[in-house]
Amino acid sequence: MTGTMTPNGILVRRGDSFDIAMHFKHKDGTPLDISGAQIFFDAKDNEENIVLHISGDITDATEGRAVVKITPQHSKLDVGTYEANIKIIFANGDVHTIFPQDLSRNAMLQISEGV
Repeated sequence: MTGTMTPNGILVRRGDSFDIAMHFKHKDGTPLDISGAQIFFDAKDNEENIVLHISGDITDATEGRAVVKITPQHSKLDVGTYEANIKIIFANGDVHTIFPQDLSRNAMLQISEGV
């Protein structure tokens, strides 16, 4: 897994894998049950075309754990910067954007040149 993640950005080398592990919690720190939820990672190019749409996997719903796996096929995008977000859709239909963490900014997926 080669890559880094900040509150508003993800950097992955072209052709590499990167796992985005998530742990959802209540304000008091207890796990948030995400049973029945769906998680999606999307990235758009400069022309607003969706170039990636990845479904996340719930790995432990009662403990609030999930992962989005960026595979080598996903990261074969052209080297550059793409607008990105991660959303969770709860079983009751509520939608929450969880990435970027600073909602006043756009998040970016940056694909760098492989070695």
